[in-house]
Amino acid sequence: MRLGMSEYEARAYVATVSLGEATVNEISKESGVPRSRAYEIMERLAAKGFVETGNTSPICYRANDPLTASNRLMEEVQHANEEILKGLREIGRRAEKRDNPVWTLTGDWAIEHKVGELLDAANKEISFVFLNRSRPLRYAGLIARRAADKDVTVVMAHRPEDFAGLLGKSRIMRLRPVPGMMNEVEGTLCERGFVTRDGHYCIEMVMVVDQDTTLLLTSESEGDRAIIVHGTVLNLFGHDAVNRLIEGAEELTPGKK
Repeated sequence: MRLGMSEYEARAYVATVSLGEATVNEISKESGVPRSRAYEIMERLAAKGFVETGNTSPICYRANDPLTASNRLMEEVQHANEEILKGLREIGRRAEKRDNPVWTLTGDWAIEHKVGELLDAANKEISFVFLNRSRPLRYAGLIARRAADKDVTVVMAHRPEDFAGLLGKSRIMRLRPVPGMMNEVEGTLCERGFVTRDGHYCIEMVMVVDQDTTLLLTSESEGDRAIIVHGTVLNLFGHDAVNRLIEGAEELTPGKK
């Protein structure tokens, strides 16, 4: 069903696989598909190439190889997806565009997709500051791939030496305290990240792309949240803060721990 079959089609096909070869009546009993619908469903499966029809009386059906059926369904899903994307992109081209400089994303998939999108869109340089200990591992593959042709700097608050060799050609640095940086926001730096004094927010990562876009990743009670700022004075503050952290950081050298 997740690949596009209706419930009755899925039930009938699985029943046919389990029976090996069966009549409509037998498939109906095994699958729970009503007898009044079973013949129609089996003919539909036959038309799609999922079962073979025997030249018998009563008619028997035999399931085609499940791998072949699965590949066929995947092809249909892929084709449907391409058509949907084509239509949505056309709708998007006609839509009115608004110049909103600040956007918010929630959910692991959406955030990881946006990080990858920003990495791919970068023209020259990308900077990361990881305040969370485990977060760099999630993006290590994306960072290593982009570091092959762009300037990537990664500053880590926790054990950056553990990531030597995992981030490609990235410049890896150890975070050092910068006087005055946290005067405006009180909190504590721990393995989770920078936790504000009220405990409502935990800053895990800051990402700056081409000095033009800043992504701030926080962990909150409702889940992860990414705030993306593009081309505004707020982005200048983000870029300046990250630059100050980089300037105060210690660059790792081979073999240095």
